[in-house]
Amino acid sequence: MNFLQLCQRLFIEGGISGQITSVQNQTGEALRIVTWVAGAYREILNSDQFNLNFIRKSTVAQLTPGQGTYTKAQLGVPTLGQWDTDTMRVAINANLLDETFLIGQRYPEFRDYWEFSSRRAVLSRPLNCTVTPETDLRIAPLPEAPYYLNFQWTEVAPDLLDAGDVPVIPERWHMAIVWRALRHYGLFESAPEVVMRADTSYREIAFQMTLDQSPEIVVGNPIC
Repeated sequence: MNFLQLCQRLFIEGGISGQITSVQNQTGEALRIVTWVAGAYREILNSDQFNLNFIRKSTVAQLTPGQGTYTKAQLGVPTLGQWDTDTMRVAINANLLDETFLIGQRYPEFRDYWEFSSRRAVLSRPLNCTVTPETDLRIAPLPEAPYYLNFQWTEVAPDLLDAGDVPVIPERWHMAIVWRALRHYGLFESAPEVVMRADTSYREIAFQMTLDQSPEIVVGNPIC
C-alpha cells in the first residue's frame, strides 16, 4: 500500500465517516489521519523492538590515497543513518579477491593511537576504522592507494509525504502502520476498545516481524 492507501485503510478500520482522496492540504479529521499514519510509520522505523534488515544496505566505494576521513556523501551513501564498522573490508583489486577486514575501534582508542604524533601521517594498507563524533568514517593508516572499501550500513528511510510514497517496510507488514495509527485515533477519541483492538492487531504483526528480522540464535559448544 502507498501513503494514500494506508490513510484510506485507516478510515475503514476506524469506522471514520467520509473518505480521503489526497494526503495534501488536508484539514480537521483528514489531516489528523494523514499525520497519524506518517507518524506511525516513523515510530516503527525508530523502534528498538526489531532489527530492520530491510533498511540495511551494502556498498563498495573507492578510497582516496592519503585521505583518512570520509563523509557519507563522499562514499556515495547520502541516506546513511549508521555505519556498520564490523562489516568493513578493504581490497586493492576491484574484484575484491584480496580483501581484508578492518578492525573497528571506539573513537577514543582510535584517536589515542592513530591521531598521535607521526602515526597521523602513516601511509599503508588500512587496518582500523572508527566513527568520529561528527559521524564521519575515519580510517587508518591512511590509504597509500585507491583501495576499495566494502561495507554495510543502515539507511534512514524517507518520510511518507506524497500519495504514491511506499513504505520501505515489506508489504506483508504494512498493516502494522495502520494499526499503530489506529491506536493514535483511539486515544484521541478516548475509545479504549479501539486502542485495545489496535494494540492486539499490531502485536500480532510485530511478533511476525521480530521472528523474521531478529538475528539467528546460535548455540555454542558446551563449557565442559
